[in-house]
Amino acid sequence: MLQFLRNTRWAILWGALIFILTGIPGGMLPRLPSYLDLFQPDKLVHLFVFGVFFILLVLSFRKPGTPLFVTRHPMLVAFLIAFFIAATTELLQEFVVPMRTASFWDFIANIVGSLLGLVLVKLVGKKGRVP
Repeated sequence: MLQFLRNTRWAILWGALIFILTGIPGGMLPRLPSYLDLFQPDKLVHLFVFGVFFILLVLSFRKPGTPLFVTRHPMLVAFLIAFFIAATTELLQEFVVPMRTASFWDFIANIVGSLLGLVLVKLVGKKGRVP
């Protein structure tokens, strides 16, 4: 278990960063011009953050010391973790963080970012560059 925690430390730290960033009270965030919510520039940040998170998870799941189920299904486990964190952060913003609200489109951007991470891992993995 200790080896697994060591292997996943970067993914865990990145996940903690996600929670920290989504926990910043709304009054402390810069305001962006109001466009259609789906096309706000912050959606690119969501795509990036969750894409990187997914990739870090999958890469860490391929190391020795990882539980057998996770080793056999790294993409599924990574996606389920990313989905859970995407949903949890939106719920925390709605019900816990002052001056923040949940956004369905932020949640969708998080999921799409995870899926883009999955595609990238698959593409790079086919070329033999991912361990």
